[in-house]
Amino acid sequence: MQPIVGIVGGLGPEGTVHYYRKLTARLAALPLDPGRPGVVVDHVWIDRFSALLRAGADPEALELLLGSLRRLERAGATLALFAAVTPHRFLPALRPRSPLPIVDLVGATCEDVRAAGHRVVGLVGTRFTVSEPFFREALEAGGARVVVPDDAGADVLDALIFGPLARGEKTPGMKGELAAIVGRMAARAPLDALVVACTDLMDLMGTEVPLLDPIDSHLRLALRMLGSSGARAQ
Repeated sequence: MQPIVGIVGGLGPEGTVHYYRKLTARLAALPLDPGRPGVVVDHVWIDRFSALLRAGADPEALELLLGSLRRLERAGATLALFAAVTPHRFLPALRPRSPLPIVDLVGATCEDVRAAGHRVVGLVGTRFTVSEPFFREALEAGGARVVVPDDAGADVLDALIFGPLARGEKTPGMKGELAAIVGRMAARAPLDALVVACTDLMDLMGTEVPLLDPIDSHLRLALRMLGSSGARAQ
């Protein structure tokens, strides 16, 4: 049976497009025969998801994501990817109930940070990503010191990601705001690399700090799982 990659998209739309382009470029390098993997995408509305997060309605947010995974399975998907970072905070609760194996972006990124020997890394993303432990503690468990934005920077990032970036709006001024946030982070500790843990932010990053895109780590792991006979194993 031809493997099919299922993408939970929409969180936000611009990031999903960025993600889709990277995924299809990698898949296009595979031979058409005996069966290059197919791709299906299910859209989750970011304003609905973010409203549930802000309300602390984790059970409802979990069901929203599970609904998307179930629709992907019915569409024929054999493997699932979240084209966003924040939903990975729900991974421990999702995995036992998911009809599909889910590729772990956080674990894949931490593996690449360790392999590169990075000792001090910056982490930028939504307030949920930078303030909650699911990504930061995973990096720390691998031996890295993690530097996150200050409160003002976290506010700016959250407003950008769930506001204009979710609507597909990008301006030169946003690059300056991001550069200032990263500059303050680097002033607190010299950064070996910056983990850009939000798909919507990558195109806006202009910094001398080397960038690590979790999408690349995620897709490398997905291809390994697609190539293995035990793709159901999580």
